[in-house]
Amino acid sequence: MKFDELLEKNNTNLNELAKVVGIPYTTLYSGVGNPSRLRADNLKIIAGYFHISMEEMYDIMNEDKEKTLLNVFREQKGMRLSGSIYHETQIKLCYNTNRIEGSMLSEDQTRYIYETNTVIEGDTPSRVDDIVETANHFKLFDIMLDKAKDMLTDSMIKEFHEVLKRGTSDERKDWFIVGDYKTLPNEVGGKETTAPERVAEEMAKLLTWYNGRKEITLDEIIEFHYRFESIHPFQDGNGRVGRIIMFKECLKHNIIPFVIEDTQKAFYYRGLKEYGQEKGYLRDTCLSMQDKYKAVIEKFGVKL
Repeated sequence: MKFDELLEKNNTNLNELAKVVGIPYTTLYSGVGNPSRLRADNLKIIAGYFHISMEEMYDIMNEDKEKTLLNVFREQKGMRLSGSIYHETQIKLCYNTNRIEGSMLSEDQTRYIYETNTVIEGDTPSRVDDIVETANHFKLFDIMLDKAKDMLTDSMIKEFHEVLKRGTSDERKDWFIVGDYKTLPNEVGGKETTAPERVAEEMAKLLTWYNGRKEITLDEIIEFHYRFESIHPFQDGNGRVGRIIMFKECLKHNIIPFVIEDTQKAFYYRGLKEYGQEKGYLRDTCLSMQDKYKAVIEKFGVKL
């Protein structure tokens, strides 16, 4: 019997068990699949709850258990578990991806919005759109988790954009279409992007190329991101939609995801600008951020 089966048999889950036996969730979680991480007194308490011997409890917890990061996120999302990797990633990803695009909110303000659904004052006035897009990004992350295993499609990408931009001042502009491709030309880094009338065709080509790959590695995900940002299909919000797509695809293909930090913005933009001539700049930035996120995974004791 595996530990999940034992929990199900007793009509409980890991979060409820943690509350009943008085052992932190993270301590319990780290012991599943690796009971040597637990102190003997904790193992005895858990065994007593299930009315089995410590030896039986050790054997059950020592059973191999497939645990992907996506499963961890989905589990913690359902429990709204505070102080978890899900909680921390929501804040870190939202803060950094918005900050790259010019948000004036601090990380503490972002955290406060997530944890209390209220805003704290900062050194500078807060723009309403920054607040709205922060709240929207938290919703977008959850939607992305629900759809993480689904094939990337045109309609999904448009849905991501609609969730991100809903309720912003852009939605009130006649020429700005929330949840649909741009109607006016735009630039990125002083470089022209795909003309509005050609966006649908170029996005179809990109998705056909990507979904037709026999294997998706980090290199394909980065390539997709570069081509997506080069098309720049939406009037605004392209960077944030593009980066959450990268996170989604990493989760889908069991690749360690990453958060492009605002401190690395210059390197990230250089990587996108130079990608056509030198792919290494963008790849190195992504790998560096991936290494940082590996440390987050280890910090929370997530076993992959």
